[in-house]
Amino acid sequence: MIVRTACLEGTVKPEDIDRFDAFIASEVVPLMKRFPGVRSVRVMRAQAVEDNGPMLHMTFESVYDTVDAMDHAFAHPVRQMLKRKMAEAMPLFEGRLFHITQKLLADEPVLATPELRGTDGSQES
Repeated sequence: MIVRTACLEGTVKPEDIDRFDAFIASEVVPLMKRFPGVRSVRVMRAQAVEDNGPMLHMTFESVYDTVDAMDHAFAHPVRQMLKRKMAEAMPLFEGRLFHITQKLLADEPVLATPELRGTDGSQES
C-alpha cells in the first residue's frame, strides 16, 4: 500500500481554527474521497509537537494500492478541484504545504492483552 501525506507546516490563528477545521471536514475531505482507487482518507490536526519537530498543523493521508494507482487518481479532474478548494482555505493558514509519498510497512490492529484490561474486564484508555 502507498500512503500519500499532505502536510501543512505552520499555524492557523486561534480564532480561525474552528472555521478552518469545519471547511476541511465539509469541503476538502469529500473531494479526497472521490479520487479513483483511494482506499482510505484521514485528516489529523496536531495536538502537540515533541522533540523540536516541525509544527505540522494538519496532515492529510490517502491510501492507494500502488504508486500507479495513486498516479492514475492524481490524473483525475478531482485533483484540480481539490487544489482549488484548498486554495480557498489557505488564507486562514500561514506556512507551507508539502507532500510525502510513503510505502506502508505495517498497519496492525492491537488487541488488548490481559495486562492492559481493567479489573472489570474493560480496556483501559
